[in-house]
Amino acid sequence: MMADSIPHRGPDDEGFWSDRDVALGFRRLSIVDIATGHQPMSNENGTVWVVFNGEIYNHVALRCELEAAGHHFATDHSDTEVLVHGYEQWGEGLLSRLNGMFAFAVWDQINRRLMLGRDRLGIKPLYIAERRDGALIFASEVRAIHASGLVEKEPDEGAVYAYFLQQNIWDGRSMFKDVRQLLGGHLLVDEPGRRRTTQFWDMSFNRRQSAAQPAAQEFRCMLEDTIQRQMAADVPVMAYLSGGIDSSALVAGAHRISPGVKAYSCLFDLTGVGADRIVDERDFSRAVAGHLQIEHVELELAPTAMMASLHATIDALEEPRMGMAYVNYLIAQRVAQDSKVVLSGCGGDEILGGYVGRYAHLRQPYPVSNSPKPSLLARLLGRALKPTGLSLDPMRRMLELYCFPVPPQDIDTAFTPMARRSGGGYTVAGALSNLLKCCPSEFDFDRLMYADTKTYLTGLLMVEDKLSMAHSLEARVPLIDNEVIDLAMCYDWQLLYDGETGKKVFRDAIRDWVPPIVADKPKMGFGPPDASWYRGPLQSWIREILAPDRIAARGVFQPAYVADAIEQHMSGAANRLPLIWSLLSFDAWCEINGFYGGDLGRPFRPAA
Repeated sequence: MMADSIPHRGPDDEGFWSDRDVALGFRRLSIVDIATGHQPMSNENGTVWVVFNGEIYNHVALRCELEAAGHHFATDHSDTEVLVHGYEQWGEGLLSRLNGMFAFAVWDQINRRLMLGRDRLGIKPLYIAERRDGALIFASEVRAIHASGLVEKEPDEGAVYAYFLQQNIWDGRSMFKDVRQLLGGHLLVDEPGRRRTTQFWDMSFNRRQSAAQPAAQEFRCMLEDTIQRQMAADVPVMAYLSGGIDSSALVAGAHRISPGVKAYSCLFDLTGVGADRIVDERDFSRAVAGHLQIEHVELELAPTAMMASLHATIDALEEPRMGMAYVNYLIAQRVAQDSKVVLSGCGGDEILGGYVGRYAHLRQPYPVSNSPKPSLLARLLGRALKPTGLSLDPMRRMLELYCFPVPPQDIDTAFTPMARRSGGGYTVAGALSNLLKCCPSEFDFDRLMYADTKTYLTGLLMVEDKLSMAHSLEARVPLIDNEVIDLAMCYDWQLLYDGETGKKVFRDAIRDWVPPIVADKPKMGFGPPDASWYRGPLQSWIREILAPDRIAARGVFQPAYVADAIEQHMSGAANRLPLIWSLLSFDAWCEINGFYGGDLGRPFRPAA
């Protein structure tokens, strides 16, 4: 059964309900209203049924509003029941009233109507598959859709190609044929005679002038309310602490609300590590923990951690994604030994203006450089660049080259002819162009924030959810709470980025919460020293997995291109970390699923 394939997402309870047109199954991780929150959940007469994954943070206020409208609640304080009666009261309008992270299905038995909804940014996953006979299969993970027996498990070769261009997939496709995601901020309605998908929310910018100090006070009050709202649970809530400003602020804010919150950090063995040592943030995380006098758990990873966990990480993710995700997998595993809920700083950079290195490419971020009509020269140069997949726009050009495994100019030499044909002419520039057509602002800073949120953040959120829920741990992300997003999109851009400092209003708001060395430190980026580890203790392992005959057997890359990239990296001539990680992840994915040659020996699995 489908629910049996995802016990990790809900080991505490399960439930099933069906009638002639629909079957609902559920696995529960009990966090809120543990005693009475069983699902599927219905209204009083059993005509509206709901299954739901996630949290509705404003459920108390919504319950009061619904009770005032005459609805009667059977549970003590379940947020699921708010969806049941909220649908009865507002129908599709329910979605725009919710502040939370959610993926849910509502079955309206009287109208034979199914409604699927996903939160604004897609924090919680929701996959769908549509068969030619009209059947609709949906689940929190792809494996559950395949477990239904109604959808064949095959690779989507076009999505594989796109992944290697951008280490992510932006358009809702999965890397499995005929399985896609319902995008964040969207709902799907299936009713007699028609099926439609509607966007209920998108980013909208209404920048206003505001003095820095009042804005900082405003933001601080809002952030305290947000953290308190997202700490609501009937189980202990823990927090990640990387030492960066985002996680440090969340830990400090959580400590103000619930003194003694427990924080967890991931450290790395730096023996023999060269320049990568600069990303080590242990001194900062320790400074925060000491400043707050809280319990601080540190997990130190050796280079062999990747070898030991790569297979499990990709299996949990279900498909390769961005970043050195095994770190997320292992720290979530440690937190799950103590709790079911953890606060994460994910999303702060995208929403609050944290990518200073990217904004530096914008000579006049807002609004001088933003003529909606490009010059004749720009248009002509743009046409000349179009066949290469490159673009003239500095923002798009920067995004094309930012941490992507295969830059556009390498496409012909990197991929096999078969892989290029599978790509169907897909380019990063084209994908960004289509995406930015939906951006409601003409200004570079807004458009870059929009692109970051719709592309980079979607990958981070998938990693955050899948790798925490693999251990039955719910990761909550206060920095992309509805109220944080709405306020950030209203602030004058100089309160987010003043030309030198990112997340300015955020830093000013929490300055007295954390030590000065954290409040003022530049963004470093969290991650293991993999570039050095690849050149050192992991080198022979990498060469074995990415050997020319093995690359040739997969049929996607030209072996000579991969061999040259490996030599560039090992010699220090170039940092090909994104490509190497992507290839390692892809190899594990192929072996897990039997794709592209299937099991070629599994050298990534450590000896017992």
